[in-house]
Amino acid sequence: MTSVYGLQCSGSAYSYWVYSFSLLSNNNANVGVRDGCSDGNGVYSLYDRVSNHGLRLDDTNGYGTTVYSSSSTSNYVQKVTGCLNISLTPDQCGPDDRPGDGR
Repeated sequence: MTSVYGLQCSGSAYSYWVYSFSLLSNNNANVGVRDGCSDGNGVYSLYDRVSNHGLRLDDTNGYGTTVYSSSSTSNYVQKVTGCLNISLTPDQCGPDDRPGDGR
């Protein structure tokens, strides 16, 4: 599953600002979120697990970094959404991605 948001960040052609993902090859056991833009804004993923909904994973470490959630194969990830954390403005998020939705 992937949820991406934003293109052409500060001159970087076709570079996503935020990339949120959960890998089927890892049984959707955890979530990762990557900051793809050196704009000073943090990124985060909103995600749902089988038994927990409305979870949030922040990456405040800056451009090029990736942060991962804890791992659980029994309480696996069902949905991910990538978002920009922009101070003093509404946060901007990409589309939700869920297993079997064709993306």
